[in-house]
Amino acid sequence: MMHMKNLGYMLLVALLLCCTCVQCSEKEHQTPPALSEGDDPGGDGGEENPEGLPGYPKGLTVDEFTQELANGSKCLGFYAIVDFKANPNLRFRPQFSAAKKPTAYFSAFAESGDGTPYLAVNGGFFGGTTSVSLLIDRGVVRSLAVQEDWIWSTNPYTHFFPVRAALGQLRDGSFEAAWVYCVADDDNCPYAFPSALGNNEKTMTFMPAPPTSHTAGGRRWQPYNAIGGGPMLVHGGRNVAEENYWKEIFDCGGLQGLARHPRTAIGATEDGKLVIVVCDGRNKRGSAGMTLPELADKMISLGCVEAINLDGGGSSTFVGREGRVLNMPSDTPGTTAQDVALRERSVPTAVIIAEQ
Repeated sequence: MMHMKNLGYMLLVALLLCCTCVQCSEKEHQTPPALSEGDDPGGDGGEENPEGLPGYPKGLTVDEFTQELANGSKCLGFYAIVDFKANPNLRFRPQFSAAKKPTAYFSAFAESGDGTPYLAVNGGFFGGTTSVSLLIDRGVVRSLAVQEDWIWSTNPYTHFFPVRAALGQLRDGSFEAAWVYCVADDDNCPYAFPSALGNNEKTMTFMPAPPTSHTAGGRRWQPYNAIGGGPMLVHGGRNVAEENYWKEIFDCGGLQGLARHPRTAIGATEDGKLVIVVCDGRNKRGSAGMTLPELADKMISLGCVEAINLDGGGSSTFVGREGRVLNMPSDTPGTTAQDVALRERSVPTAVIIAEQ
């Protein structure tokens, strides 16, 4: 979890969100994203995928990995590859709540009648039980990206306006990663920008004012579904993790992006597949975790041309098809899954992969 110190501001964000859902969003529950014209619709969604772990439907590959790291350490984790062309019944469904465990998101979705869940992972950053990362669910903005914060270690405090990464699924079914800011002069609607703009925590240079709807390069961003976090890990097929760790102003929040920790990431391949990775760390199951640049390399190795980081540390959780946690969240005592019951962290946003 990212450490956010201004609780009063969090409550203000939540209040603004109520307005945003009404003023900035399109009609809820519209037709879900469709395959682009000319795409092969694939199978009927009822077949089992022969690849990876058993029991997952056609188009959804779930498997575990062990990766050797540069200093002889290893990293253990799980990944999913979602092929919507092979199975057009698969759905990418970001979830928002007052905070609950990933297994609770899974079971609640199963009971909702919206489809059969096969995977749940934690989402973006939060403070207490308040999300501070963007979330859009079926065209409705459920959570704003944080619009301002302070670096408390400086004297006087440094005020900044972060422009942070999000991954969205457009109405044609394609995915897009963008740097996003919810602009005040257009009802707090999300705007996409071609970069993190003028901030750099490493050089301690920051934009003197927040972006607006008139900021150069900005455009209203209206994906059908989206999850925010940051920093951007992969952009245009290139590892951009370290530079954007500083530009998106994450070091002051305790992300420790250049050290190895448990991580969660989500990205997209050039041919429209969705990729999700969760790795263990802090010696759970003997896993060292990953730095953000190492995580970006992992996403590239799985075919991603775009990818963003989500919340990590004790939040990183990978729930499989039976609603059971497959990895070992770092809040769990002990170092092996057999030691004690796994300890999930309650989070206000999550991502579900389901079949409709």
